[in-house]
This record gives sequence, structure tokens and C-alpha cells, in this order.
Amino acid sequence: MKDLNKFKHKIELSVRYADLDTLAHVNNKAYLSYLEEARIAYYNDVIELNLSNLDFSSVVANINISYKYPIFFSDKLEIYTRCSKIGSKSFELENVIVAINLKNETNIAATSITTMVSVDLKTGKTIINQEDKMQKIKEFEGNYELGIRN
Repeated sequence: MKDLNKFKHKIELSVRYADLDTLAHVNNKAYLSYLEEARIAYYNDVIELNLSNLDFSSVVANINISYKYPIFFSDKLEIYTRCSKIGSKSFELENVIVAINLKNETNIAATSITTMVSVDLKTGKTIINQEDKMQKIKEFEGNYELGIRN
């Protein structure tokens, strides 16, 4: 199992009936929604953004998801998030989605890397990462070596 000790942020979610497909397991589109919930919670908890105006100042540029194990309606979910890389205008969020079944068995259902790009919401153009936000991430992660990498 992936080393979850590297992840300091976790949320818990329940599977919704609408997440299921005709095979009675969670459809791959629902994973994007789960990752979005985890990302917003990470922003709220780590960067302390004001969620009333949704001013994230970043957009999703790329998401890679590796599906490992099916998720079913009765499963409970734990979604772990950490920042694994900071560039000059972007940063990467790594996620692990863990499914816990009725027997309390845990399985890694998926892993993902999401590349976020900082943007000026008025112009839609990329901007340099806001240092105060990146500093909060580094402090939360306890990793000042995340640094600026291109």
C-alpha cells in the first residue's frame, strides 16, 4: 500500500448513488468529483481561502488518474492530498483515494496527480504563483524543499 504517512490532509466522503454505472461500481467520471472535493478542502484548510468568492487563482491544467480497485456503493472513501511539486506558475497535487468496504478492508482505489496553473481570474492569463499561498503549502507539508522547479 502507498505510504499514506506522507499525506497530512485527508477528507472522508460517501459514495452517492448517482456515482454508479451500469456495472454497479463507481463510474470513472465520479473520481473527478471526488478529487475536486479534496482539492477544495485542501485549499480551504491549508491556504485558508475564502470559499464564499471561490477565488482559487488557479485552474486545473492536467489530471492523471490511475484506477487500481473498483469502488462500490457501500464503500466509505478517504481521500488523501498533498502538494508534491511547486513550479514558478504551477504546482502539483497528489491524491490517493482509499475505499473502505463493509468488512473494514481498505484498498487503494486510485491515485492521481493534478497540475494546477496559477491564473489572473480577470484576464485569464497565467501568473507567477502567489508566494504567500505557496509558503502556506510548504509550511503545512513541512517541506521547504518543494521550492521553485520548472
